[in-house]
Amino acid sequence: MTENAKIMKHTISQFILVAVALIAASCSKDTISPEELFRDEARIAKTTIRTKSSEFEDTVTTFSRVKVCKQSDVEGQSWLCAWSGGKMVYDTFSLSIYFDSIDKMKIGDELKISRFRFSFVFSSDSNATTYEYGGKITLADKGDDHVILHFQNVSFSCSFGDYLTDGYLYCPLYDTPYSE
Repeated sequence: MTENAKIMKHTISQFILVAVALIAASCSKDTISPEELFRDEARIAKTTIRTKSSEFEDTVTTFSRVKVCKQSDVEGQSWLCAWSGGKMVYDTFSLSIYFDSIDKMKIGDELKISRFRFSFVFSSDSNATTYEYGGKITLADKGDDHVILHFQNVSFSCSFGDYLTDGYLYCPLYDTPYSE
């Protein structure tokens, strides 16, 4: 093998290693832009509902109203407020999450949740609310007027059933709960 062939082989090998490293790094990042999210509806956060009652069927729904507030009524905490798009008692729910200030978070950070509440707003059953969850939520994108949160197998259970939210949630970003 000539000297030039050896140099070319080494250069190609180095190029392949760098390319593989870049591809691996980009695949492992938990980021998405609003444009990418709106182009691919399959990535939008959906909640799968598995009801405990046989009178209601299992279903999948999305959050129809959502916002993140940089400041909340809790010092140093941001607040996520989301409502499902349901119309029935068993699929109309709200999600309220307090977490460390969004202003201090970087893309890819996991939300440090201090308060969590998942509740059925049309129900008179006090067991239709839970303060416990499983899974994790990370910050996938942040702009001046929005954040995108990545729900990764976030699950909750209450008297109505088991709920699993997975995917990316686009959230308009406000300074306070009162600024819209």
